[in-house]
Amino acid sequence: MRRTVRVAGGVGRRLVERPGLLVAAVGVLAGRYCDSEGFRLGVRWGERAGVLDVALPAGLVVRELCDAVEAGVVAGGEPDAAGGPRVRCVPGGVVGAVAGDEVVFSGEAGAEGYSVSLECHEHAFRGGLGERVLGHLAHLLEQMTDDPERAVERLRVPDRAEQALLSGFNETRRDYPRDASLYALFAEQAALRPGHAAVRCAEETVTYAELLRRAEELARALHARGVRAGDRVAFVLDKSPRVLVAILAILRLGAAYVPIDRSAPANRRDFLLADSQAGLLLAEAGGVGEAPVPVVEVGDVGEEEGPLPSSGAVAGRAAYVMYTSGTTGRPKGVLVGQRAVLRLVLGADYVRLSESSVILQTGALAFDATTFEFWGALLNGGTVVFVPEATVLNAAELKGAISRYGVNTLFLTTALFHQLVEQDPRALAGCQVLFGGELLSAGHVERAMDACPDSTFVHVYGPTENTTFSVAHPLTRRPAGRVPIGRPIANSTAYVMDRHGNPQPLGVPGELYVGGDGLAEGYLGRPELTGRAFTRGGIDGTERLYRTGDIVCWTGDGELDFLGRADHQVKLRGFRIEPGEIERQLVLLDGVREAVVLLEKREGGAAFLRAYVTGDAPLDHGGLRDALRAELPEYMVPSSFVQVDAMPLTRNQKIDRTALAALAPARAATPAEPGRRLPRTEREVLVAGVFARVLGVERVYLDDDFFDLGGHSLLAMRLWSGLRSALGVEIELRQILDAPSVAKLVAGLDGGPTGGTVRPRLAGRAT
Repeated sequence: MRRTVRVAGGVGRRLVERPGLLVAAVGVLAGRYCDSEGFRLGVRWGERAGVLDVALPAGLVVRELCDAVEAGVVAGGEPDAAGGPRVRCVPGGVVGAVAGDEVVFSGEAGAEGYSVSLECHEHAFRGGLGERVLGHLAHLLEQMTDDPERAVERLRVPDRAEQALLSGFNETRRDYPRDASLYALFAEQAALRPGHAAVRCAEETVTYAELLRRAEELARALHARGVRAGDRVAFVLDKSPRVLVAILAILRLGAAYVPIDRSAPANRRDFLLADSQAGLLLAEAGGVGEAPVPVVEVGDVGEEEGPLPSSGAVAGRAAYVMYTSGTTGRPKGVLVGQRAVLRLVLGADYVRLSESSVILQTGALAFDATTFEFWGALLNGGTVVFVPEATVLNAAELKGAISRYGVNTLFLTTALFHQLVEQDPRALAGCQVLFGGELLSAGHVERAMDACPDSTFVHVYGPTENTTFSVAHPLTRRPAGRVPIGRPIANSTAYVMDRHGNPQPLGVPGELYVGGDGLAEGYLGRPELTGRAFTRGGIDGTERLYRTGDIVCWTGDGELDFLGRADHQVKLRGFRIEPGEIERQLVLLDGVREAVVLLEKREGGAAFLRAYVTGDAPLDHGGLRDALRAELPEYMVPSSFVQVDAMPLTRNQKIDRTALAALAPARAATPAEPGRRLPRTEREVLVAGVFARVLGVERVYLDDDFFDLGGHSLLAMRLWSGLRSALGVEIELRQILDAPSVAKLVAGLDGGPTGGTVRPRLAGRAT
């Protein structure tokens, strides 16, 4: 099918004078659609036909591009259908497509002016796409004709009408107390509803009045120990009301809090303390050994005499520092201001929050979802609920906790949402369920919606650098295909940009930039990194934005569709991981020459990390794992190690990650390793078989540790479910955690000693 558009008179005259202008414009358009620095075109120019590589380097101006195009047309026969370009440009008249062509642009001068035509398969014209493509080409031609000295990288593809439409997607302004402080707003809620439950944990209920009293008491103690406005105070605490007491006390003094996961290795904890310049570390009694800063055990803090100083809780001060994985091999501290937190939970349009909200705390305390969980409740007069971490992994226990505490709102990482739906989707009945962080299965959403018609489900997306959530997609009907990540939430913005920072049109992939009041202040003590990640952009080029590195596109109804990553960053169980940080730790180990870490999938679909290493001699994989555990959190330690002779390289001499993944060991049968005990009894064989299926490995030996083979909290739930089904007996999740090998678990089931010890593995996860 063919569509045609007539261009303005001045543009048409210029196209007659300089036919290369049309070829150059088509090259720019194709390059923008692919977001590349060039594009290969088939060109038919008079009697000449051939191939042209249209290069679009930075700094090139329109005149230079047209010169290069006209000088670079290669004379010769038509490219063959198998290997030639799929896009052809014919500036000298309208002609039909030839074999191998998928899209043909042509231009022709006539009595009524100059016309540009597009010919392609009829499916391309559905939804007005063909007309939009011609409109983009016409808009480029106007800019290129008006200013031949304009930089090609500054040309914009969307015309004025489409730019207005894209701007409309970001009209999200809502009123909220943007100049208030977190502590002052919490104190207002405590004055309004002093007897209302602020936090519940097991049998303990703490009212707003009591939480305020405890926070002020701890604030006096911290002030007596030298904490002042602008300081940073870290904490390593169990899930309990003490967490909220600590956070509020820190903010009361105008300081910022730094949460550190209790499962973090001591070396990593000490790095975070030093990097954040924390002056104190709050901990449970006996919970922390030696540390590079003074440790205050919150249970031993006595009452301090005298009044508190005037509140240091000022809106303009930082609220917290949250650490994420870093490409340079060291974690990055994201400095988040108080206004960013307020924008997340006040005036919200993606979730209902009020004094009746009861929000279940589901993730690790150093995971940024706590910002939503804590402040979504406390700033709206609602209640935060803490439960044991294992409860959140078990649909039956979760269902009981939701009923017991009256929970009506919770956030789940996508992986955990999928697992709970597989166990029993009815566990989520009667709740606002937010989920995100990884690729979402539409089938799981359908099952949840069918099982829980009284629940609402919201797909959310956002980096720590834009305070937890940036965009959201409430599911109002069963999804058809891929589920969008949504549109900007209140007081937030989102843009799809090309590599030069220009807005991309509807349906064209580009990098997602996010902004608005949720934007973080930057990376603590890392101005060069902040300068690269936070930039100016948007429709007018002046708005401060964060580059997410995620590739998305706008759908026709103003939703963002997630397509993948522009780099190697991965998401695992809700955690954002830079493989480069793991790789840099690996190459520091004795004997490791090179290292590449990839996210791969097991047969059952579960994701895991695999490290590929080279060395001068055979490497001890268990030793590598143990060494990494001393430096990295559990979720960043690869489940599998593969030693290769050399890293495969691409033509550009870069590591070929696709070829590397093909070197992963197959599950074909291999001989048993000497010296390792194989299962012997019927029960041992049965249990080992369930271990192997869940872990996606060929075999499991009697003494293999479930966690050393790549197990984690979510897989432990699958193992628990599989063992109950295979054995036909009741088994508790704690039995697996305490005795995580076939031998120990079977010994426990048979009534013998397991030799197991309690392993706090569940702490190091986002879910």
